[in-house]
Amino acid sequence: MKTKPSTSFGHVTKSFRTQGVMKLLGGRVLLIRRGVVELSIRNRPSLSQQDGFVHAGVLATLLDSAGGYAALSLLPHGSRVLTVEFKINFTRPATGSVVHARGRVRKLGKRIAVCELEARTKRSGKWVSCAWGSQTIYCMRPNDGLN
Repeated sequence: MKTKPSTSFGHVTKSFRTQGVMKLLGGRVLLIRRGVVELSIRNRPSLSQQDGFVHAGVLATLLDSAGGYAALSLLPHGSRVLTVEFKINFTRPATGSVVHARGRVRKLGKRIAVCELEARTKRSGKWVSCAWGSQTIYCMRPNDGLN
């Protein structure tokens, strides 16, 4: 029996709530659509590197989760995802009051999803892109024997 992808995203939000690192960062889900997830954190000094910018590791963590949850949004309830690899280019220092990360699935295969990633910060009322990249996700569906 094949399982169909969900049209509700309860499994995505439930998984997000269990992530300890998102609790640590104060991450919030802004948007969930089929194949697209946006996450947000408020910038604060505890997330900075030595020059006061949002630390690259914080951005990478937020982008990794946004892409993973974008892939999970296309999978049936009971599925799981794991990052295989990701590449991020930091295009300008991440400053500002808020950081948004967006993951979007470009291609979903039987076992692998490929996502595009982008992070933006809000500076003086304007959204500015500060990082972009790509990600490969391993997809484990409930009936494929890999869970």
